[in-house]
Amino acid sequence: MNRTLFNSLFCLSGLSFAFAQTPPTPLSSPPTSFRVLQVDAGKVTGRVRSFQGLNGPPYPIMEGLPDVTEAYQDLHIDTIRTHDIMGPTDLAAHYSTANPLLAWLVPDSRQRTLLVDAANASAIFPDWNADPEKPESYHFAASDKYIQSIRKAHAEVYYRIGRSFGADYTALPDFDKFASVVKHIAMHYNQGWADGFHDNIRYWEFWNEPDLPFFWTETPEQFYRLYEKTARALKAVDPSMKVGGDALAIASNPGPYREGFIAYCASHKLPLDFFSWHHYALTSADPYDMVRAGEEIRKLLDANGFHQAESVVSEWNLTPDFTERQRLRLQGMENAAFVGAAVIYLQDSSVDLAHFYRGDAAWMGLFGLHGEYFKPAYTFRATAAMLKTPERLTLNGSDTIGFAAIAGRSHDGKTVQVLISNYEIPANFQPPPMQPPADSAPKNVPPPDFSKMKFLPPRKDIQYRDNRGYALTVSNLPWGKNGSFLVRRYRLTEERNPEVVEESQAAGDQIKISNPLPPPGVELIELRRR
Repeated sequence: MNRTLFNSLFCLSGLSFAFAQTPPTPLSSPPTSFRVLQVDAGKVTGRVRSFQGLNGPPYPIMEGLPDVTEAYQDLHIDTIRTHDIMGPTDLAAHYSTANPLLAWLVPDSRQRTLLVDAANASAIFPDWNADPEKPESYHFAASDKYIQSIRKAHAEVYYRIGRSFGADYTALPDFDKFASVVKHIAMHYNQGWADGFHDNIRYWEFWNEPDLPFFWTETPEQFYRLYEKTARALKAVDPSMKVGGDALAIASNPGPYREGFIAYCASHKLPLDFFSWHHYALTSADPYDMVRAGEEIRKLLDANGFHQAESVVSEWNLTPDFTERQRLRLQGMENAAFVGAAVIYLQDSSVDLAHFYRGDAAWMGLFGLHGEYFKPAYTFRATAAMLKTPERLTLNGSDTIGFAAIAGRSHDGKTVQVLISNYEIPANFQPPPMQPPADSAPKNVPPPDFSKMKFLPPRKDIQYRDNRGYALTVSNLPWGKNGSFLVRRYRLTEERNPEVVEESQAAGDQIKISNPLPPPGVELIELRRR
């Protein structure tokens, strides 16, 4: 579907519509297989929270990819993590075409060569023998381009300090010099140093997945010391900046980069404004996983005295396998409904911020090579629409096993919306095998033994019922019994990209709507005062 048609079909501005009319046919007694949903539009229970964060900049990281700035604006993406930009924004990273991880991710040798050449030419601090106090020691141009593209997309920068996936295993430079370089990068982007900017970058995340040898090969104790020096250097620039880490790969796995890292920060009175972690539902395909993992992380932070520290999921998705064999799952309706359910479940979680991996048109992102939307991108557009009705309303009837729903009301009381994402774990689901390429771990450390890691155990009590559709009642509409309003329903299914499947008029302070919506399916219902 081209962008013009998409905008006309799924536009929430109320200015113009192209739609297929389906006269409303309320069912006096909906099928028993339908879920009964009840919304009280007169009871505000809180706010609709935004989880519109992504990994991946809007500006293309490789030749042949589109600029998705307008698409990011369309999806109201509000935070973007600077991970896996492949060179720009990285520190102490060198790339080679022979790296097995990079070859696994970018199998085309020509594209990989171009990526490697551009990545190595983009180093912010190319000579670690140079003086970090001098502006001429830095090459900011490439990183500036990506940081400012995030700002142009009206999103906040979440700066990841470290290396992207597929970088070579090079020894880290002097820790004091490393911390000084990070300090001057922050000064460049927040205080205008070295012909810089005033971007007000708040979040500074230290490293990525140190619990796997693909990103960190030194000892945990060295990791702690480097974090200590870097965190203190950043706070010396501006104490109000948020510093944290460590982008843990397996959030449920205890160890030196979870308990050990948090305990070190506590005992050394280090700043830890947030703890970041990752979750891919590789072994469960369960969209409620992040809520469960988040509870465990929250308890750990609180037990160490970090009651104010935020919990950040800086990577999440249905699977971390971004190779061709998982393309249909990642780009299709299964993932679209998974995303919708996960974002709705995050509303009632202890998670403060989340970044979906991945947003752009690079390996299995939200968009195609011509900027076309894949189905999960449409889901993010629906969750963005809910932010226009931020007063969260009482809703009964949804569950935590796949039938997810949320309702909201606009501040002026003229619009009420209900978002439903109906998801089922595929029948007879078996975790797909995912094995990194041979020799992908550095020579001086053993490869990760995933069999010894503690993964979040799949829930055993999931039984789906009454999820073939919905019977929705919205009562106490804010315009009262004499008010008239417009009803619009937008639907995303396996067979169709978003369409307005119903536009009708109604009156009064209550409405009942019943429709089939088998999983996987996403539906947005809009009630707007005329």
